[in-house]
Amino acid sequence: MPDPTLTKRLRVELHCHTFASSDGLITPDGLLKAASLQKLDVIAITDHDTTEGAFEFQRWFLKKGSSTQIIIGEERTLSNKCHLIGLFLKQALSSNDPLVTIQEIHQQGGLVLVPHPFRANDGLLGPRGLSMEAITQADAFEIHNAKGKRPDNDLALQHAVDANRSFFGGSDAHYEADVGQCVNEITPCGNAEESVRAMLKRETAFRILAKPQKASSEERRYAPAYYAVKKYVSIPKALLPIAKQAYRFYWNHQNGRRQHELTEIICSDQSRARAK
Repeated sequence: MPDPTLTKRLRVELHCHTFASSDGLITPDGLLKAASLQKLDVIAITDHDTTEGAFEFQRWFLKKGSSTQIIIGEERTLSNKCHLIGLFLKQALSSNDPLVTIQEIHQQGGLVLVPHPFRANDGLLGPRGLSMEAITQADAFEIHNAKGKRPDNDLALQHAVDANRSFFGGSDAHYEADVGQCVNEITPCGNAEESVRAMLKRETAFRILAKPQKASSEERRYAPAYYAVKKYVSIPKALLPIAKQAYRFYWNHQNGRRQHELTEIICSDQSRARAK
């Protein structure tokens, strides 16, 4: 028999890109439908280096009377090419220095999230980044990225638990079908913002659910066949928008027609036990 307390939990997506990102194709109406399909109460929009999409989508959801709430975020590209997320922002970020960006986020009253910490090309704890000790002011670490490699996710979880740091999961969605592939289920304590903040400060119970990954799972790849022949065959620039939309239709049709089947990755009680 299902646990009756689960029906009271907020289902929260904390890592989502839109068409305001250079590599995102999610539209306002598309996200509205995905939120309904995946039964999401809250979505953080974390476009690359802009908050314009987040504010636009927030207005759209309010206009449509959606019960899903939009959190304003931004995934900032830093001077070392690594990424950092600011959540609950009031305006776009301006710095790309890692430590100054952290200060800037906190000055806005926001929270600092470290996405895909160990991803080789842009993880803040990866080869190009910093040490855990150098970013003590970060508020939480992404211990499951649905787009990421399983070994990177496992390493992020182990480091967060060992260092007794707060953590979260994210889908890193770029298409509507990706939304809700990793969900944070939070026991509410106040409104949606208060509940998400409480989770990221480990002041309320939560669990992270995600699509299962095999031990050898590699990073999610879009249009692998295209990239395999890209150096030999080029698509005319004028046709790229059409090709991108065609692939979006294909990806969403293949992967986004039903609610994702998720399994529990970790819960707040387990993290405390593992840390002891």
